[in-house]
Amino acid sequence: MDHPLQRQLEALWGLERRRDKLGLDGTRALLASLGDPQQHWPAVHVAGTNGKGSVCALIERVLRAAGRTTGLYTSPHLVDFRERIRVSGRWADADALSARLTQLAATTAGAEHTFFEVATALAFDHFARERVDWAVVEVGLGGRLDTTNVLTPRLCAITQIGLDHAEILGDTHAAIAAEKAGILKPGVPVVSGVEHDGAATVIAHAAEQAGSPLHLARDVVEVRQALYGPWGSRFEVVCEPWGRFQLQVPLRGSHQRDNMRVALAVLALLAQQGEAISLNAVRDGFASVRWPGRLEPSPTVRRLWWDGAHNLDGVRRLAIAWETDMQMTPPAAIVFACARDKDARGMLQRLHALAPEARFVITRSASDRAAEPEVLLDLALRIGARAEVAPTVRAALVGLLDHGSDGRGRAAGRVLLAGSLFAVGEAMEAFGGAPGEQV
Repeated sequence: MDHPLQRQLEALWGLERRRDKLGLDGTRALLASLGDPQQHWPAVHVAGTNGKGSVCALIERVLRAAGRTTGLYTSPHLVDFRERIRVSGRWADADALSARLTQLAATTAGAEHTFFEVATALAFDHFARERVDWAVVEVGLGGRLDTTNVLTPRLCAITQIGLDHAEILGDTHAAIAAEKAGILKPGVPVVSGVEHDGAATVIAHAAEQAGSPLHLARDVVEVRQALYGPWGSRFEVVCEPWGRFQLQVPLRGSHQRDNMRVALAVLALLAQQGEAISLNAVRDGFASVRWPGRLEPSPTVRRLWWDGAHNLDGVRRLAIAWETDMQMTPPAAIVFACARDKDARGMLQRLHALAPEARFVITRSASDRAAEPEVLLDLALRIGARAEVAPTVRAALVGLLDHGSDGRGRAAGRVLLAGSLFAVGEAMEAFGGAPGEQV
């Protein structure tokens, strides 16, 4: 995006992950300068390690199908910053965001604000200006000190807990669960999809301490049958107030069962609170959802698949979905990139187990957090993978796809890109599939 907004945002980048910059004071100050827009709409607030983006997308799409004007705030973006801030599926106008950034700079002169503080303030202000009926807000990092935790939502949700961002959140499931549970508020119900015993115990204790009524997703939604394939997922469920019914979801992999259950439990509780959500809205919303960059093929090169799995739990789910749920033959080649703070060895081992004969091409995204390819190459070679390095994501994919036929026009095999959402975004710029102005 060649626009003044891009330059304004780039000037903020770099402070977003500093431990000494975590906290809520900066966000509160920015929102106060905008008239506290977060007080003008009800919200659903979603935390978790994996699956929270899919849950947000499912909830928002059903509320939209029910006739509500919706705000959706997620991170990170894949290609364009405006993907993070959507109203009824449409991203925010660049000129409007740029003008608000200029206003913020003038009213908070001399203050040092992080990228996430500014992004959150822009999103919440945009939702107020567009007079949304509901906002669905994804936690960016952790929960307790995340910039979005200035909200007093109508309802919270916590998806699965895994070991990610350990340098900031802690290195055990219990420690990370405690950070995620920091979004709980007195009197605000929470839906929990947490299955790990230690983490679930922490969530239950935190809910009791906060006075937050706890609803386990598995108790609210009974899954009678589940089918999976390259086409997506199909469920037969029992959930009040709608009874027994079937859902078709284009999201792939058996891990979507957990995400569907959390999202449906949230919607059921909203319906119990008096929100008019029909069974048709539930079915239509789930059938229409798209969460880009997660286990999907390129729209222009169908044998190229990508998945934004960027931690070990995510890669495990990707592998199970590929070999068991979709029952696809192992990829012929795997392009891998990841951030420096990830369990690269563990991710590579699981991908190598998925496709022992695959050709690995190790690369890096343009992110300043990206691990150096030479370091990743050494790890890949140590686990016995047939691996090489390419300088960029585009170069890695072009090299594989240009030489991927047997000379008679038939594809030699699928190519899988995994390990980094930033890398998936770069692949989308080269091969299509980026989330556009409307989703």
